[in-house]
This record gives sequence, structure tokens and C-alpha cells, in this order.
Amino acid sequence: MKAVNCKEGQLTVIDLPTPTPEEGQVLIDVLRCGICGSDLHARHHCNEMADVALETGYADFMRSDQDVVMGHEFCGEIVEHGPSCRRSVPRGTTVVSLPLLRVGKDIHATGLSVAAPGAYAEQMLVQESLTVPVPNGLAPGVAVLTEPMAVGWHAVRRGEVKKSRSSSAAGRSACR
Repeated sequence: MKAVNCKEGQLTVIDLPTPTPEEGQVLIDVLRCGICGSDLHARHHCNEMADVALETGYADFMRSDQDVVMGHEFCGEIVEHGPSCRRSVPRGTTVVSLPLLRVGKDIHATGLSVAAPGAYAEQMLVQESLTVPVPNGLAPGVAVLTEPMAVGWHAVRRGEVKKSRSSSAAGRSACR
């Protein structure tokens, strides 16, 4: 399968073997993938980001000398279930997923770790328990915005933004 590899800040198209889902994972055909600000930043500053991640206890954030398939904002169609899957979401279902992948006993950041290749590829693995079916025939080009919209929604809720607040008052409050 074709994928876009990032190494030393350079992006190249490469051929990779089709991933095989392990316990609790599903294989999806990538339908759409967004390019996140985190991807753009990690492409050139992943070593610094990896140092910060290491301080928080995550040792597997990508490094510039590694081959990494990025892409954590994605929408895809389930093509295969791995062992021990519940199969509650059937093959052929369009899904989005939280960008985390369990590999053995470890959990990795999808698209930001060698251990969890992302959606800049034709196919990828996702954690079955973290997939969400795309409802009502929503187009993949819109569904791919689920993760960035969720981040924005979370920020608004945390910021306790109310209708009655003016934008300038909200901006001053957020900067305190």
C-alpha cells in the first residue's frame, strides 16, 4: 500500500505492507485525512515535542530520524476486524476514531509515533473500542473534521464561553 513517510522533515511516498489488525484493532481503508497543525509542527520540531512528551511519561513520540506515517484526523471504512473484537461495528461501516492505538500493553499516539502509523496511507489500524460510526450518511470530507471540532468544542466548554459575553470580554478573560 502507498503511504506518505516523514523523516528528517521530508515527506516521501513509500510502499508499505498492509497492516494486520491485532487484538482489539480494526483495519480501515482511509477515505479522508486532515492535515493538523500538530502534523505541521511535528514535521520540523518533533524532537522538541518528543522531549516534552517524555517529561509527561510518553517515550514513543516521533523523532526526526524515524520513519513515521503521520495523520490523526481521519475518516475510514472498516475492512477487517482483528482477534477478540466485538464486531459491534460491521465491515463496510464508515467510522472516525480517537487517535490512540493499543500495541501490546502500550498506548500510542496515532500518526505521531512509529508504533501507530497514521492516515497518510491507504489503510491504517484503529482501536475498535475507540471507533465511532459516522451517522446519517455524513460525507467523509465532513466527518474527517470530527477530531478537530471535538478539540474546539472541548476548549469552548472549558472556557465557559456564554452568549451574553462580548468577544472582547471573552478574549480578555481567556488571556488571564
